[in-house]
Amino acid sequence: MRYYAHTGQLLVDHLREVGELASQFTEKFDAALHGETAGLLHDLGKAEDLFQERLAKDDSERNSKKEPHAHHGAALAVEANAWPIAFAINGHHAGLHDRSDVERIRAEYLPKARACMSRLHERHPDWEMPKIPATLPGWLTSLPFDARRTKEGWFAADVFTRMLFSALVDADSLNTEQHENRGTTLFSSRQWPKLEENGNAKNWLETLKRELADRAIRAKSEGTASLEVQKVWREVGEACDASASQARGLFSFAVPTGGGKTLASMLFALAHATHHNANAGNKPFRRIIVVIPYLSIIHQTVDELRKVFGDDIVLEHHSQADEPEIKNSKGTDTVDGPIDEKARRRRMAAENWDAPIIVTTSVQFFGSLFSRRRSAARKLHNLCQSIVIFDEVQTLPPLLMQPILSVLGELTNHQRPYQCSMVFCTATQPAFEYDQHDFRCGFQKVQPIIPNELVKRHFDALQRVEYEWPVDGQTLTPEQLAERIVGDGKCLDQHVLAVVNTRKAARELHAAVSNKLRENHDIGESEPVDGLFHLSTWMVPAHRREVLEEVKRRLASTAKPDLQRRERCILISTQCIEAGVDVDFPEVWRAFGPYDSIVQAAGRCNRRGLRPTKGKVHVFRLADEPSLPGVYSTATSQTDLLLRMGRANPHDPESFTDYFRLLYQLSVPDECAIQKERAHLHFEQVDRLFQFIDAKTFPLLVLNQRIDHETIDFDKPMQIYERAKARGFLVREDWRQLQPYIINLLHSSRTHGEFNEFITEAIDVDSGLYLWAGNYLGGKGGVGLMPLIPEDYLI
Repeated sequence: MRYYAHTGQLLVDHLREVGELASQFTEKFDAALHGETAGLLHDLGKAEDLFQERLAKDDSERNSKKEPHAHHGAALAVEANAWPIAFAINGHHAGLHDRSDVERIRAEYLPKARACMSRLHERHPDWEMPKIPATLPGWLTSLPFDARRTKEGWFAADVFTRMLFSALVDADSLNTEQHENRGTTLFSSRQWPKLEENGNAKNWLETLKRELADRAIRAKSEGTASLEVQKVWREVGEACDASASQARGLFSFAVPTGGGKTLASMLFALAHATHHNANAGNKPFRRIIVVIPYLSIIHQTVDELRKVFGDDIVLEHHSQADEPEIKNSKGTDTVDGPIDEKARRRRMAAENWDAPIIVTTSVQFFGSLFSRRRSAARKLHNLCQSIVIFDEVQTLPPLLMQPILSVLGELTNHQRPYQCSMVFCTATQPAFEYDQHDFRCGFQKVQPIIPNELVKRHFDALQRVEYEWPVDGQTLTPEQLAERIVGDGKCLDQHVLAVVNTRKAARELHAAVSNKLRENHDIGESEPVDGLFHLSTWMVPAHRREVLEEVKRRLASTAKPDLQRRERCILISTQCIEAGVDVDFPEVWRAFGPYDSIVQAAGRCNRRGLRPTKGKVHVFRLADEPSLPGVYSTATSQTDLLLRMGRANPHDPESFTDYFRLLYQLSVPDECAIQKERAHLHFEQVDRLFQFIDAKTFPLLVLNQRIDHETIDFDKPMQIYERAKARGFLVREDWRQLQPYIINLLHSSRTHGEFNEFITEAIDVDSGLYLWAGNYLGGKGGVGLMPLIPEDYLI
């Protein structure tokens, strides 16, 4: 009897091939023997007769008794005290488990594992039991470990185990994929250019420099940026070049809003890679990963990078470019559905991030670092020798700061083999440095890419706005604020952005401004109000993009001083407008809130410094605004304290250090449950505790919108949904194409509140998708989800 791993693939061949591939992956962090051993043992249980019988009958696991085949090799590793290997093998299908769960399998599966090993040797005499290496590689054994599990060795072991698990999962998946698709060209879809090969890093660096030079020439000739802004662009680029030769590690990149940090940070990354890859003694940098907190700006970043480098080297990976793991109602994996080669190539690279430049979200990046799931963790080993750029890094959640900084410190530690560099980009630089009294989880050393004195000069040079802070005790109702925003009843061309703290406040202010404009200009209730816009996450992404495009079109006239007449553009928004969205208003109103959020909102004002006078940023307190929960409330209180201390001066970059120190003192916990569970190698507990987004949400599909009292279908999602409904389940391509029409709502919306009665299952409970049955006010003047509209209340 011959033993097979898959139909047509001998088990010993699969084990050896996965071992070889896992060895190549783990060699990147000096653990080749651990990777090889994990690969050689991972599917040992497939030598059980029950598995071979089921495979011979081509019977699915759901129709016959399921016999785990991952426990066998794991039991052998546990017996040898090789815990990281045991974790990786045991979890390569079901995900990482806690140590106690893996320990329990030893008694039952150790005899079975030895029997399987004997059977394989009997059929294949050249097959031998691999020699299981020491528990940890040499570079880890020298670290301190203690009985209380507080020393760095325990946290280093956690990261190493995850990396080993990732390498095994990816090797197993790739080998299986290659076998199942032999004779096809599918595997070629995984071939992307390599950053470390053919001088690509240097070539792409030169391409970027040419593009930046061309943009500078155009800005000067077309007058699209002031001379001060152009000078800052030039000096930032020069500083990136000069800093690129610094040792790998942690870098701060402080650039005032409008300073061109998106492409400048990529300039540093490519220059850093070019310098270090030229040194034969180094492990070369293999990829650049851009991590962005908001979906509202990720598209514009991807568009920017693709304009420079083309589509072939930039991978976009986030929830709106990805599909969840889905099952149909019968519990079997769904098919892909129709998909073109370009989309297939993107999807395959998204599985393991084997691409030279990746743009992803904070949720995706950090969720993978702390996840126990094989699909999420598969990409981790490809973080080795990466340059990771964190855009708007001030948005990292303080409650998770300890585990986040711990892992980032591990990946950049010069005594570890991962050899990553991390770049922290923002106009409002947080205080990540270690402080014995106030911030013990901070980094020992963060290198500035731009010298501090130059940063101060840049902030001073780009003082494009004046701040008006609220007087103590002064508040404004939505109606009073609307009156100030709209101004003179004769005015027809206001250009104003107002940012508030909640979606409810945005709705109320939008209604108040609408009423004021109707009153001033005698506009009937049934007539639309021209030039008034709304933006919030209760609008589908496709609708938000439509609104922003119209806003940008109207604002474009302000860049042309010769135009005497301009169209009204009043935008009422939540914080989703603040970080990175490229709009340029002459006047901004911002509700009192976190200091960094206020400054980010100000970054949408006089952005390019082209106006003859400074922009106006009015900070106000909204009347009867409820106290917001959690860290947002704490941050708002610290802003108030900073103001009372006389340190609320956004033109001084050191004010951000003061603010974040105040914030972290109160909001970064001294004791962290995630860190305790990491030290005990409790992967399931870490996965449960690490929630990058505080509240769980569910996807809600919107299929039609009301515009001017008429209901109009969104044609594309309606067609996709109807096909899926007829089929009985969603395929991956359905999910990808529906993303622009999906809103993520809190789970509480399904059980209470104003939305619950309008939410239904889209297909069935297994699809995971819900359908909106209420009103959605769309069009350029729409506000999104609206359970009822005014006329629905009339009897």
